[in-house]
Amino acid sequence: LAADIKSDYPEKQVTLVHSRDLPVAGPFKDEFRNHVVDVLKTLGVNTVLGERVVEETSTTEAFASQPPKHSDILPELIDSVKRNATLKTSSGTVIKADLVFNTLGFKSKAPLVDLPSSTDVPVFSPTGIRVNSYLQVDDSKYPNVFAVGDVNNRGPVKLAGAASNSGRLAGSNIAKLIRAKDGEQVVLDVAGRGGPGKGGKGGRGSGQGGQGVVPGKGPSEYGRIKLVLGEHHAVIQNGEEVIPPEIAKNMVSSDIKLGKATKSMSINSFPTNK
Repeated sequence: LAADIKSDYPEKQVTLVHSRDLPVAGPFKDEFRNHVVDVLKTLGVNTVLGERVVEETSTTEAFASQPPKHSDILPELIDSVKRNATLKTSSGTVIKADLVFNTLGFKSKAPLVDLPSSTDVPVFSPTGIRVNSYLQVDDSKYPNVFAVGDVNNRGPVKLAGAASNSGRLAGSNIAKLIRAKDGEQVVLDVAGRGGPGKGGKGGRGSGQGGQGVVPGKGPSEYGRIKLVLGEHHAVIQNGEEVIPPEIAKNMVSSDIKLGKATKSMSINSFPTNK
């Protein structure tokens, strides 16, 4: 977000405050994180690392009086944006800002889907909807309901690649269940940290896997990331390999590959803000 703002509005003074010594949480190399800091500095973003915001005073009346579209769906997103703020960090640094975005992680949006649990364990967890290794909701009451991407509780780091793979895997499993005849045992694909693989048998619509299911093997999704920073910069980590900014920038698309994504899904058009 900081890189995008600075890229589109280079005349603005942008400051990023991060509680860790290097940005980007997750199983990524310090080499990757250092490249991210280098790009931010190249763009002109002021980075305050290893410090937390301990005090904040601000006004939000401007947002309250004119609530943005869809604010009823994501009120916490609107509440996270503050105007005319004064921040104090853990080191005592004081930062004055016209606009502040509090990007403090994520939480499950339980109200969007009402799925009462059939057990004492809630369907929703602090990290997302509970799913089994087939990406079915982990509750025998919902054998035909799947949850993919950021909304489920698989993986501590939510990445586009993992979400895309889980969508394909869930789609394959749904198709298998649809094609199966009554009483037929269905071999569902298993989602593992190593990627999709073949799993054990589950009864049609039972939502229950057989014994001895082994997660698939393959490259870890959690060691792969393409972080686009602004319109012309990026840093990439592909497993053990880190692709530096001077090379990664050649792999940046101005539409963040939206055109390629819509084409792959046979979508001819999509809504735009006018």
